[in-house]
Amino acid sequence: MKEIDSTFNQTIAINQAGALHRMLIDDRFIFWLRVFHSLMPHVDILYNQLQKQTMDPVELSKAIFRFEENILKERQNIDNIFETSQNHLTKKRRHDDTIETRKIAAKEVCDIFIVNVKERFDYKNHLNASHLFLSTKFPMYENNFPIDHFNKTIEAYPSLDVTKLKTELQLFYKRTDLRDINSTVNLLKFIIENNLTLIFSESYKLLKIISTIPMTTAEAERSFSTLKRIKTFLRNSMTEDRLTALAMLSIEKRMINNIPNFNEEVINRFAEKKERRIDLTYKHVPEI
Repeated sequence: MKEIDSTFNQTIAINQAGALHRMLIDDRFIFWLRVFHSLMPHVDILYNQLQKQTMDPVELSKAIFRFEENILKERQNIDNIFETSQNHLTKKRRHDDTIETRKIAAKEVCDIFIVNVKERFDYKNHLNASHLFLSTKFPMYENNFPIDHFNKTIEAYPSLDVTKLKTELQLFYKRTDLRDINSTVNLLKFIIENNLTLIFSESYKLLKIISTIPMTTAEAERSFSTLKRIKTFLRNSMTEDRLTALAMLSIEKRMINNIPNFNEEVINRFAEKKERRIDLTYKHVPEI
């Protein structure tokens, strides 16, 4: 802070640095920083485990059990977290901000973590459906039909024709040309493009369900998913075209990144507009 005072002349920079410095020595901020520093790594580990393509209900249950176990350990360790942040205690403190209230609040945060993860993954039988269409396992499934995954899938979606679906899947596993299709979406496209929707009617229904419902709905909350950005965009009624355009760019950024020379095209279109105070487009006149 002293170095900033002696180096910078701008009042804004000094004030902002002062505010950050006060935050970094605030015992309440340091306490909650330590709490979430101990909890968030467990969230990240669970998130990465759930992104595995081979995740099944058994593995999911084990991952959630380990997550709950580790959060409970951190809950029991709240007293130690407080002791490590005692060196930063400030004299001024609100009457409702005591040692005990902080400990209680931190333990409530741990309880919320556990309750939410239980509620979120209470229903997980639909995970089995995705395993029926893992093309890398088709050779193994040809000789050893995945009956456990199949039964759980029927349990989750009882409206499917059991006999017809099993016959279709057995045919799927025998066909070598389907073993190179690396996702359920591509498999669904293959059925549609080859006019096989009636022949594989039950598989077609199931593939549509799998392609629509996310298999694992976990996400580390450091960045918003496209779905959340779309929902936020729809909830907010923005009348400004500029803000609407920026929201659209943010939502569809993956598609935009695939457009060649997108930035140059935007600049050229901007330069070609007539409502400009200055001319941005010039003709090249060859030297005589």
